[in-house]
Parts: sequence; C-alpha cells; structure tokens
Amino acid sequence: MTNLEDPGWRPSLRDLRWLAIPVVGPVVRVRARRAEPNGLVALRSVFLTAVAALLVFVFLLGFIAPRDGEDRGWVPWAVAVIGIASLAYVGWVRQRPLPTTSPEALARTYRALFFIGVGGAEAAALGGLVGVFVGAGKWVYLVGLAFGLVGLRMIAPTRSDIGRRQREITAAGSRISLLDALISVPTR
Repeated sequence: MTNLEDPGWRPSLRDLRWLAIPVVGPVVRVRARRAEPNGLVALRSVFLTAVAALLVFVFLLGFIAPRDGEDRGWVPWAVAVIGIASLAYVGWVRQRPLPTTSPEALARTYRALFFIGVGGAEAAALGGLVGVFVGAGKWVYLVGLAFGLVGLRMIAPTRSDIGRRQREITAAGSRISLLDALISVPTR
C-alpha cells in the first residue's frame, strides 16, 4: 500500500486509477493513511462499531416502524426467550478454553470466540427487529436491544476480561501473555 504522508511518494498508474474513481478514491486514500496500532485496538474498534450499529437501529426504526403495533402479546415473550438463549450462548462462548500452544493460536482463538460471541449477542437484537416487522410495535426492539447490549458487554474485550482469561491461562500452566499476543499478532 502507498504512503500518502511521505513527501517523496509518487503515485503509480495503479494508484491514480483508484484515486480517479469518485467514491472509491477517498476511501483508498483514507485507508492508506490509517493503520491500526495493534490487534487489540482493532478488536475494540469492532466492538464499538457493533454497539453503535445496534443503537442506530433505535433511530432508524423511528422512521419506518409504527409506534404501537397490533396486539401480538406473544412477540415480546418470544424476543425475551431469544434474548435469554443468546445470553446463555454468549456465556458458553466466554467459558471456552483458549489454546496455550503459541501466541498466534491464542490470539486467533480469542478473536474467533469474540466474533462468535458478538454474533450471539446480536441475535437478541435481531429477534427484536424481527418482532418489530411482525407488527408488534417498535418498542419490542428495545427488549431485544437490552439483551443484545448485555451480551455485548459480556463478550467485550475489556481489561477485566483479558485479565480473567490470563488467569485461566496461567492456571493451565502457560507463561504466554494474552495481552501481548493480542497486541503483537497481526489481525490478518
């Protein structure tokens, strides 16, 4: 990739071709400048994006969903059951053991479990979204959103979660540092 901040950089024909496209050009330019400092920052950025995406739906549903839907009393209960099941699934994902064979395997597995947990947590909010479109009213999304936010909090790559996982790794007899593995092992 090119370094557009380097004063000695000269664009190649390939670079000019991408920069000439109106929408793609600025994106390529920004992506060339931006580099994640480490894998942990990238993981936390994905987490914040997932939280923001769930919250944006609250705003969007104000424009497309009816305030009060039909009398479908079973829908909030179904969303609550989906939410409880998703929280149980996220809890199960959090308890999965991490391999201690190498820092690469440790970082890859932690990231994989994080993304699986995000999917499980967002399933509750998706259940609420489906409930809105079934016709139960937009407030049903808030039920799913509450479960989704709790699930995302459970799977968040916070300092306490990394510390808890590090204690498990140390108890298993390994000297590998999860924090160092997440920071130093590339995300790709």
